[in-house]
Amino acid sequence: MTGATTAPRVRRIAHPGRLVVVGVLILALLAGAFVAGRLYPGESGPDPVAVSAPIDVWATAERRTLDTSTSFPGTTEEGETRPVAITSEGPAVVLRAAVEPEDRVVPGDLAGEVSGVTYLFLGEPLALYRDLTEGDRGEDVASLQRAVKAAGHWTPTDGRFDARTAKGLRALFSAADAPLPSSDPVSVRASQFIGIPADGARVTSAAEYGDTLSEEVPLMTLTTSAPSVRFTADAVHGADLTEGQTVRITSSAGTVDGTVREVGDFVAGAEGTASGHPVVVDFDADAEAAPPVGQSVSVSTVAGAGAEELLTVPQTAVRADGAGQFVVVQGAGAPSGSSSTAPAERRVPVKVTGTGGGYAAVEGDLAAGDRVKVS
Repeated sequence: MTGATTAPRVRRIAHPGRLVVVGVLILALLAGAFVAGRLYPGESGPDPVAVSAPIDVWATAERRTLDTSTSFPGTTEEGETRPVAITSEGPAVVLRAAVEPEDRVVPGDLAGEVSGVTYLFLGEPLALYRDLTEGDRGEDVASLQRAVKAAGHWTPTDGRFDARTAKGLRALFSAADAPLPSSDPVSVRASQFIGIPADGARVTSAAEYGDTLSEEVPLMTLTTSAPSVRFTADAVHGADLTEGQTVRITSSAGTVDGTVREVGDFVAGAEGTASGHPVVVDFDADAEAAPPVGQSVSVSTVAGAGAEELLTVPQTAVRADGAGQFVVVQGAGAPSGSSSTAPAERRVPVKVTGTGGGYAAVEGDLAAGDRVKVS
């Protein structure tokens, strides 16, 4: 029909059944998620009250030896050295070199021969001021007698240079493979004897055969004392150190025992030095773990043998208030009628008698095995 209006065509949905199925699946998934959320709620954020509640930490009171050791920084130093100078009316020429550097010499050893004169080591103290001959008397004779006897050759020590003393001197020189200056009567020069410590000395340097000696060229240089550690102890801890006390020296070489030789009087510090008591500690330089000279070390006191075991608690367990020091001790359980599961606590006054190594020795109504609150 000419001139008539044509109605628009409506497009039909292909496969409408599939659309229905997809819709049903979406609804099922949404319903499942809702049910899962109700049955299995997710983790909630931290409870502010629980987070702010402190966690109690407990420790056990126990008997132990309190570690009261104290450490000091120090430095090893070479022992005392001294030159052995020889004086002579003419040239002092070494005719017999009896020692070498690093040798250990003891009383009775031969020191050498210079310009026809033999020199021997004898133990100190050696109070000689004149040449001695059989028949002489005096304290210097007694000093020589004591030194010869200490070197292993018997003589009387009465201060009289008699035949018995002469016999001891002959034995001394003979053992050193050296001649007496005069054997009839026996005479010796005071300068022939070189005094050293009774336990000996170490040769640091020595002249050689043919050397001409002078003030600048001694017969030898001796180290007459062992290497030592020196440090300064403050006024408080210096009082804990005594001469003869055993201490422990730790260095890169290891650990070795030492002995306090000297605790000096308190000295006020000057520029670059600390105030305190100067302390000298000796040690065995031949020990395997002996520290080398010039090295920084740590010197620590050590507990004496048989130190008493004391009742101790961690230092952090000791508290204080206006009434004094105390610890909080854990009881057997919560108070009767309480719904709390926390253990009962009681305040126990204590007296701290010492501290060391993080522990405090205490006295009070407390026994080993009791639980104390640390924090």
